[in-house]
Amino acid sequence: MHPVLALFARNAWANERLRNWCQWQPAAARPAGGDVYGDVAATFNHILAAETRYLRLLTGEMPDDAVSEKTPLPLAELREPIRRLAQRWQAVLAGERAIEEPRTHERGGRMLEMPDWVPLAQAVHHGDDHRAQIGTLLGREKVITPELDGWYFGFEPSSLLRHCVGHHLWATGQLLEHCRKLSAEQLELSAPGTRGSISVTLVHLVSSDRGYLSRLKRGGRMEHLETAGVDTLTELWQGQREGWLAYLASGQDYEAAVECSDGWYPAWILALQAIHHGNEHRTHVGTVMLGHGLELPDLDVWAYADAEGVRRESAAG
Repeated sequence: MHPVLALFARNAWANERLRNWCQWQPAAARPAGGDVYGDVAATFNHILAAETRYLRLLTGEMPDDAVSEKTPLPLAELREPIRRLAQRWQAVLAGERAIEEPRTHERGGRMLEMPDWVPLAQAVHHGDDHRAQIGTLLGREKVITPELDGWYFGFEPSSLLRHCVGHHLWATGQLLEHCRKLSAEQLELSAPGTRGSISVTLVHLVSSDRGYLSRLKRGGRMEHLETAGVDTLTELWQGQREGWLAYLASGQDYEAAVECSDGWYPAWILALQAIHHGNEHRTHVGTVMLGHGLELPDLDVWAYADAEGVRRESAAG
């Protein structure tokens, strides 16, 4: 399976798996604080409504049965909408499209020009982002959440894959730069239900990503970082950026088996897992920051597209 197809297949699988789990958890009905999007049901409705809007940017069509945040559905009624969305994504991905070519879209009352890779990559990021928040809400209630990462889903490099990895590299780099401004005390802040303190989460994110890339490049297991300052992590991340871009440009066989600590996996699983893992733990850091009243940089794909200069006001607006 190509990593791009795997990204969208895992996104649909994770939506359905987590919804099925939450439907039978009383804790899923509890209200949320101000450091996440909303409660579990509201967040699921937002995931599906936003994905439908991304599809509209690509197809120009808004289905009559679209989920909307204005009229949210209970969790029990979201199973079929999740499956319908998965089928629509498959249809879009099956077609040929020039995803680098700028197109004019209406979004939020504004006419914007952007290439199709922006909403495609945003869909992948957005699902991981909000499912991580749902995991945080359940974790606060001591509810074990189902495994949703690339390892469990798994049991010619494309332009879109390059952009998804590009967003992952950019967003983590932006987050590290932002965290360099925090005090030592702020870096040790944490929030219930997340990975741990800001510092611990950043070390885990960078260390794990180094391990994924090392295995993909047949470098074997890389020693896990136990601790590191943000300046050190920022320097290491620059090396990750160079390494990932070189790997994607090298014409890898994504079906080739890669040795991991618990067995052999096809390479596409590690590529998928790296993107998911970054989305998840950047969200954890964001939850900590918001919970303690700290400023959080905008790290979604819309912001990445702006930074890359590929999304701008359209002359048609």
